[in-house]
Amino acid sequence: MKKVLLLVFPQYADFELGHPLFVLRKIGEAQITTVSADGANVESLGGMKTQVDGKAADFNAENFDLVLIPGGDDIDLVLKETTVITMLNQAYESQVPVASICASATLLAKAGMLKGHDFTCMPGTYEHFNPLFEGARYSGAPVEVGDTWITAKGTAYAEFAIAIGEMLDLFDNEDHKQSILHFCKGVVSTEETA
Repeated sequence: MKKVLLLVFPQYADFELGHPLFVLRKIGEAQITTVSADGANVESLGGMKTQVDGKAADFNAENFDLVLIPGGDDIDLVLKETTVITMLNQAYESQVPVASICASATLLAKAGMLKGHDFTCMPGTYEHFNPLFEGARYSGAPVEVGDTWITAKGTAYAEFAIAIGEMLDLFDNEDHKQSILHFCKGVVSTEETA
């Protein structure tokens, strides 16, 4: 069973988590621990009220197999939270993978994890937070994978989920991985239509 530390914040993009959580729970049988910077429950962009297990500072990232972070509209507020950056530094130093999608790439940049590497996010995020990404190379690809981190565009949900599954070695083989990718993308196989 994998252990995942999920960071949420007010106005996080709940829709970016559907495929990754499916892969983590269904295939990885993951236990999800949800935290916010201050331990307060939050409401997502979609209006989903999210109950957290505690504040980021209460959990040591090195005790998890993955730190998962969605993007969202209030990411600039999270950038000011030193406890979040401390948590990311713990993960990085302990070689715990961090998977970030869309605007949450800014948190990896602030923690210094992207310097000297290719990364991705939505073009608007890159342009708005450009000084934060100094020393990193924006690729614009759907997903970029480093040794212990993943960044993804906010529209690459399926690819993000697959990159997480690969990083955590959740797939039995290439066929298994491709079938999950097709499922996440809504692709119907010829066997299903017969």
